[in-house]
Amino acid sequence: MHQNLNAALAGFGTRYLQLLEYFIPAEMKADREAANQARMFLISHSLGPILGNAVPLAVLFFNATLRLDAIVLSAAITAFWVFPFLLKAGVNYKLLVLTSVIDLNFCILWSCYFYGGVASPTLPWLLIIPILSLFYIGGQRQMQPSLLAISASAFAIFLETYHALPPPPMNMPPYAVVGLGLVSTAAAIGYVATMAIYYARIFDAGMALETEVLRRRETSEELRAAIADADRASSARAEFLARMSHELKTPLNAVIGYSQLLREDGVGGNAAALQDVNRIYDAGQYLLRLINMILDLSKLEAGRMQFDIRTHDLRRSVELAVDDKRAAIEEAGNTIVIDLDPELTDIDVDLSRFRQVLGTVLENAGQYTKGGLIAVIVRRLVGEANKFAVRITDTGTGIEPAVLATLFEAFLAERDAAGGRFGGTGTSLTIADRLCKAMGGTIRAESMVGIGSTFTITLPVSLADDVTDVTDVRKAA
Repeated sequence: MHQNLNAALAGFGTRYLQLLEYFIPAEMKADREAANQARMFLISHSLGPILGNAVPLAVLFFNATLRLDAIVLSAAITAFWVFPFLLKAGVNYKLLVLTSVIDLNFCILWSCYFYGGVASPTLPWLLIIPILSLFYIGGQRQMQPSLLAISASAFAIFLETYHALPPPPMNMPPYAVVGLGLVSTAAAIGYVATMAIYYARIFDAGMALETEVLRRRETSEELRAAIADADRASSARAEFLARMSHELKTPLNAVIGYSQLLREDGVGGNAAALQDVNRIYDAGQYLLRLINMILDLSKLEAGRMQFDIRTHDLRRSVELAVDDKRAAIEEAGNTIVIDLDPELTDIDVDLSRFRQVLGTVLENAGQYTKGGLIAVIVRRLVGEANKFAVRITDTGTGIEPAVLATLFEAFLAERDAAGGRFGGTGTSLTIADRLCKAMGGTIRAESMVGIGSTFTITLPVSLADDVTDVTDVRKAA
């Protein structure tokens, strides 16, 4: 039974607050403090007339005579129900507050005038005026003088009227006066308690919000510190990789050099020895390529990659990249075609990096397309005059969707099965992606298993302001 009552009260309170939200204008809802003031105003003007009308009803009950003063008092109290609708209609909130305080002064002083003057049992309601004023205006100090002036003027008029025109006698027996005092005091206490409870709820919500803001600020500071630590760790890692790559290349160049001399010498006609030397040479070249990729990746991550941007002929640039991989592509029985936009001639690009990006995609296409077609199509992007796209399409085996989703991410354990297909560690495509972004472009891939793949490389035609993610960009005439 007790739980059902609590649930019913909670449900009523929720619906009541939802009803109040209907009367709050949108511009006040946007400001948390203004919205809280409006809610206090609406609670006061929806519950106030119910509690306030207890006084004229008590007068009627104890006096058993329909008095004009009680009718006027009840009408003035009931008029408070108009204010929520005026607020909803867009009437200025400050004007409503001033009008409400005037009406409140009138109701309280009217009841005091007719029901005992300074000894009136309704006098406790006089204490409600400053409390409500605080609830209505919050910290708006500019309204305080106006509200004080209204209360002071109303009290002065009351005293002057009380002395100039003494009120008629109450004609109420002592027990009726006591009963009226009890009803009036109980209603005033209930009214103030209701407002205080809601004000305490707002205060608690504000404290909870401040605590949450403080917690999030501390979390944000911890996150910034963690990001700074991560940046320092990443920079240190990139620096270490760069240093180690250079250190590894020195002895590796010697291995490659000596193995190349042995190949040229023919190792005395020993075929088995020559085969071993070729394996040493190929392994050295692979390691050198891998070290170069790690060095490039570390530079890109550290923001230290330098680009030598020059104006180059587009056809010649694409043909150089294709010629680098043509032998391997045609050795697998593939045909390669180039289709260039005739109106697109010169481009601003770092030629070696451009060839590196195209070469990475062409190498993968040639390695996993057998007896098929590889097409290199270059077009200016529609709607973007300073962008061009190189689309490399093959009729190879295609890429699994799970691999395609992370194709340009580095060092993923879940892509081990695709390692051999996409550049050993997958680093070459990662570097191609980072290089495109650093040069103001993008690279993306589309594929269907068993049908083929299409890689689209987008880059700026001219340098302009498109290259943004590099530390040092050089453009020569």
